[in-house]
Amino acid sequence: MAAANWEEVQVALKENRRELVLSGANIDQKIKLNGVDPAIYQLRLLNFLEISRTCMSELSEDLGNLTALQNLILHSNKLTQLPNSLGKLQQVKVLDVSQNELESLPDTIGQMASLRILNASCNHLKQLPELGHLEHLAHLDVSHNQLVHLPDDMYKPDSLLAELHAGSNSLTEISAEISVLPALKVLDMSENRITEVPAQLSACGKLKELNLKENPLKDKRLDKMVKQCQAKAILDYIRQKAGGAKGKGKGKKGKHDKHSGGDQASDLAVQMDRVLQVTSTPPDSPDQIRVQVTAAALQVRPYLVCCVLHNLNLDAPEDLRQFLAIQNQLHDTLCGKRTQATIATHDLAMVSSPLTFDARAPAEISIHPLGRQKEMTSLTVLRVLRKEADQQRRDKHRKQVSGIHKYLDLLNNFELYPCLLDSTGAVISFPPITNSQKTKISYTTKSVLVEVSSSTDLAVCKTVMEELLKQTVEMGLCGSLTDTSTQADTQTDTQAGAQGDGPSGKVLVVEQVRVTGGDGQLRVLYPSRTDLQMDSSILTVLR
Repeated sequence: MAAANWEEVQVALKENRRELVLSGANIDQKIKLNGVDPAIYQLRLLNFLEISRTCMSELSEDLGNLTALQNLILHSNKLTQLPNSLGKLQQVKVLDVSQNELESLPDTIGQMASLRILNASCNHLKQLPELGHLEHLAHLDVSHNQLVHLPDDMYKPDSLLAELHAGSNSLTEISAEISVLPALKVLDMSENRITEVPAQLSACGKLKELNLKENPLKDKRLDKMVKQCQAKAILDYIRQKAGGAKGKGKGKKGKHDKHSGGDQASDLAVQMDRVLQVTSTPPDSPDQIRVQVTAAALQVRPYLVCCVLHNLNLDAPEDLRQFLAIQNQLHDTLCGKRTQATIATHDLAMVSSPLTFDARAPAEISIHPLGRQKEMTSLTVLRVLRKEADQQRRDKHRKQVSGIHKYLDLLNNFELYPCLLDSTGAVISFPPITNSQKTKISYTTKSVLVEVSSSTDLAVCKTVMEELLKQTVEMGLCGSLTDTSTQADTQTDTQAGAQGDGPSGKVLVVEQVRVTGGDGQLRVLYPSRTDLQMDSSILTVLR
């Protein structure tokens, strides 16, 4: 059946437009009825073309006529193949063919001389063509495919590749040649079949984000570190292990086994910042953070643990991302996807004490949610998030949603919602959904109030809090010993120095917070002397 002329295309032809977006149900219906309008391939002035969210299964070889294109966006269609004429599109910088049904990419894709970003994720790709001639390629996303191997020719000393996303495939190894990629900053090889990580990976000097989760790694210690998803610690470990083995790691099982026990603890101590100092503030001090739990909150979410972290160092964007990543990882694991507990962090400078942990009718809770432009009631927050979740499902053609949208059902059937209020009556957290923009932490934050709340168990709150503190110290997200100014900190410096601590010399100061009931009786003091009973080979807790 001959394709009918589309009004959108005719207007673009008549007005010599440089951009054309064809997306959604209207375009989908037109393609179902008559196929793609061939007049599209006459739009030789186009530099941006998007055809997305349709049933389109093929493109004509005439696509090669659009030689002025710089951005070609073809995601969320039903494409099973791409035309060989792609190679004629010498000006294209961005090519997005994600969320289609492609089983291969044409070899001519390697002729797209200007290509900088290639997104071919969420397809059925079993192999990739040669990509070595794409001299400007900086971002490659081939995640969620069926790849068992990546092209050998992509590893070049003059490569500009900065991000490689290849998670959720069937890859069995990371090439040792990856060390020659001088610009690599992000590497995602999660959810593959990788059993060993080559020592050469540690030579990637610019690598800042490394994701190797959900791989059957033979090295169980490395597997544990990978779950924290911190590039520096992983690379340091790989580097030290390679140095200790004096080889490339193959056929050295005997030597590797000797590193269990004392040597492992020693290596780990070198990598991690080891001092966690507990301090207290006099109960009558105006600087003390005080938290009171109301009778209503006890009926809805009775368990709350708080503390204050001082001497944090989140100056670099990556440090802030790592601190937030710790919380996300704990939410997915120890917190049982927030069903068991929820973490909230606040910039202490923006917190007005005393605080009240309360439970109120949804219409009575008003909060300025993180990342939003204005204050809204909790009912509005949930309504907006549910609408976004529905759109996310439609866009990705999946039932699952990501981010905060995963937790929307946790408050179903509750008549009262929990919330934390400051002394002005402003809501600064709405667990288990969101925090307030008012107390959002940033790279300038030096002290953070941490709250962990649960509707089920006090013990899980303490376990989550302890792991959060431990990982924060391990990742070095705190200042040096000399950055602290109290007498107790000076004592910490002396003690740590006497122990011969390695190159790190950093301390995280944890200030106790008392949580009381409405009657003024103490419910929780954290951390108490019975808390933070950590293995001293990992870090030192000073009180």
